[in-house]
Amino acid sequence: MKTLATIIALLGGLLVAVPGARAHCDAADGPVASAAVKALDMKNVNLVLPYLPAASEGELTAAFAQALVARTAGAEAKILADRYFMETAVRLHRAGENAPYTGLKPAGTDFGPAIPAAEEALRTGAADRLVALLSEELARSVAAHFEEALARQTAAKEPAVPAEVPAARERVGAELAFIGYVEAIYQAIHGAAAGEGERHAAATADTACPSATR
Repeated sequence: MKTLATIIALLGGLLVAVPGARAHCDAADGPVASAAVKALDMKNVNLVLPYLPAASEGELTAAFAQALVARTAGAEAKILADRYFMETAVRLHRAGENAPYTGLKPAGTDFGPAIPAAEEALRTGAADRLVALLSEELARSVAAHFEEALARQTAAKEPAVPAEVPAARERVGAELAFIGYVEAIYQAIHGAAAGEGERHAAATADTACPSATR
């Protein structure tokens, strides 16, 4: 049961990263906001509609028309109109993901190396650098957990006297944590995380964030 609990906890931590990764769509220079501004510049709302579920097209189209009119009222009005339309597009996009919207994040927000590497892979059609990055991070993380577990093996695994129990407990806990961590990664690759991705794609249809296409 302890091993199972460890696996569930670790796997849960891995899956939490999925919504976090999607959050890059909230940035002012992210794919959704960029598509929104381009739609305004080109006067073509269709350029941003693929980032939203079909049910949100009416609301965004109405906001688009308002923003176009407001843009003609001067430089400051244009800034406000663009911001309003970007926020509307991102909010509706996040709603399509069943995720909360907490406002636009500043342009240049650092979301770590994985998202840019994934975008580059889509842009170039080559995943070598992405695979190398993930492989390096995985190797580093597994090695760190492994070394921690090995460090505890100086203690007896089967304590003969009460005084040996605390150290043995730490050893067993570290070993189970390592095994659970490895299993969680395996399940995330082949099981639950893949299922989460499929459910997200099915639920949001065309609302994913392929910023490499912008």
